[in-house]
Amino acid sequence: MAVGPEDDVVRAGWGARSAWKSRSAWTNGSAWSKETWLVVSGGVLGAMFASMGLAVLLGPGNGFGGESLAYMGVISVLGLMPCGAGFVWALIHPRYGLPSAAVGALLGLGLFLSFAGGGVNDAWRAPLDRPSTTRALGSWTAGDLVVRVRPDQVVAYRSATGTVVWRWTPPGEDSVCAMSRGTGRAGPGAAGSAGAAPGAVGLIGHSPHDQPCAAVTAVDLADGRSGWTAAVDAPARAGDSAAPDVVAVAGQQAVLQEKDGWRGVRLADGGAAWRSPVDGGCAPRQVAGGAADVVTVAQCGAAAPVLRSLAAGDGQERSRIALPVAGGLKNLAVVSVAPLTVWVDAEGERGTHAVLSYDRDGRRRATIPVSGDEYDLDVMLGGLHAFDEFDARPLFGGVVVGDLFIVPAQKPGDVSISGGSHPSRSATGRLVAYSLADGGQRWTAGLDDQVTGLVADGTSVWAMTRARIVRVDAATGRKGVELDVNGTASLYPADLSVSGAERFTVVAEDGTRDEPPVRGMR
Repeated sequence: MAVGPEDDVVRAGWGARSAWKSRSAWTNGSAWSKETWLVVSGGVLGAMFASMGLAVLLGPGNGFGGESLAYMGVISVLGLMPCGAGFVWALIHPRYGLPSAAVGALLGLGLFLSFAGGGVNDAWRAPLDRPSTTRALGSWTAGDLVVRVRPDQVVAYRSATGTVVWRWTPPGEDSVCAMSRGTGRAGPGAAGSAGAAPGAVGLIGHSPHDQPCAAVTAVDLADGRSGWTAAVDAPARAGDSAAPDVVAVAGQQAVLQEKDGWRGVRLADGGAAWRSPVDGGCAPRQVAGGAADVVTVAQCGAAAPVLRSLAAGDGQERSRIALPVAGGLKNLAVVSVAPLTVWVDAEGERGTHAVLSYDRDGRRRATIPVSGDEYDLDVMLGGLHAFDEFDARPLFGGVVVGDLFIVPAQKPGDVSISGGSHPSRSATGRLVAYSLADGGQRWTAGLDDQVTGLVADGTSVWAMTRARIVRVDAATGRKGVELDVNGTASLYPADLSVSGAERFTVVAEDGTRDEPPVRGMR
């Protein structure tokens, strides 16, 4: 059929209308796609920043921490400033906005989980001490109990909940004047509740005000009941002061220091086991106990102090060491009985100021200077004035793990405080490991601040600073778990213990003001 001019005109008209419809549809589709894109992008970005910010706020209370939380918080605020309107726009268009917001929330939580560190919070806090003048003398950990010793009372807390399990008060008007550094198990015949298996036993010395530490009582740490009490002939004391390391637990024996030497009694019932007199011209200074050994230290006037290793069972002397000190001792601590490790701090400026290790026969193995070219070592936690804190059981800053001595180390400039109307503090810290075989440095592990608590845990150590708790492998110095301390910070040396999976207890000497006397963290 022939096509006329009229048909061409009709076709052209239909083509123009079709093109116009197609152009209109494309334009309308583009406008709808742009609006959808705004809804989707606003929902995703807004929800992402909002969920990340919410996670930052709630994270510390749920076991998260780390420096990255502050950065993520800032990013969340800055991100919500341009995306807040888009997020609201998405919420009022739920068809596409809600699925987009769900995707954004998942992205925000994913980013938070990827960059957030671990943290611990106060699970419980003991009430502040009263009267406000009281201070702790030391503490023990026994099973699931943490036991804090004050001059007027001994209190045991359940480490998981903070529940007070028992209290023990010295008889009459006595105050605590000594406590054993460690605890032991008394074995058959130990004091305890009827029919109950004997628990750990700690030794508490006590006497009236301004009187010599004249009595030592074995306290069953399972229930706080008193067992046997032994009279001791100890030197005079001033006021209600306490002396460190003058009673000790060694295997199945309790070792009591007196004016003329040391006396071993059975931990189970206080019965006499052995006696070891001090050398002529010497005075007993300190005693330490291990699983099978007793270490005694005697001051001998102008002569060298004498360190002896005795068998815990019968008191027989195994080795005798003349410490390399002339002119008297300022400080001394038996850091470890096996391997035998002693901190010696002489009176003289050029005297011995070092950690010394010895073998079983009394031969010196290593000498580790406390103040060297690079570091000053915090052998006692808190430095040279550490004996002013936890009087009956001062805290060791250096611990022995295997054949390594691991200790906080400081150098000039570790702590700096800027001036001005709003002063700020910046600090760094570290742990250093030395070999007890040759004294050589094995590794250094950097920390964010000075160490306020240190405890050995198997083949690792946990170091606590003001803001963090870090696990360090004892053999290599590699840092493992790092946990932010959310909440109460330990500003001063504290007794740190660990139980279970990343569960800690912290005992403060001064529990009257800045921090509780005891707190549990997890």
